[in-house]
Amino acid sequence: MAKKSTRLEELHNTFQENGISPETVMQNDRLIREIKKHADEVPDYRHPSYVQHPLGDIIMIVFFAVLGNADEWAEIEAFAKVKEKWFRKYLDLPNGVPTDDTYRVVFSNICTDHFFQVTTGILLRTIDGIIGLAGKRDNIYDIDSQ
Repeated sequence: MAKKSTRLEELHNTFQENGISPETVMQNDRLIREIKKHADEVPDYRHPSYVQHPLGDIIMIVFFAVLGNADEWAEIEAFAKVKEKWFRKYLDLPNGVPTDDTYRVVFSNICTDHFFQVTTGILLRTIDGIIGLAGKRDNIYDIDSQ
């Protein structure tokens, strides 16, 4: 059995606790592009001669795979392969989908704290906005029905 990443489990739990689902995010192009912008801002300390996959692409794949309940590196690779066509709408993927070893090595050597904090904040604000709109819509119906 593959070793689970505690960091990935923590991120997934944060999503679940706040009611953030894959459907909420994957159907919102503006939100995806904003998350991608933040993923691209994470400093990449890898030596350029060893880089086959942009760091932003790797982070985005991991982000969405964890949102989709993956918590092992092999699951993340499998998720990316299944969703590759969808990912290509937003990511470069110049050498295809990274392997599970690539995700493991990259995530063990970068600081993703800032990205995860910013992204979780963006998602929570988005959820609050959706809930706020739903509340306004409910109030409109309440007023009309009186």
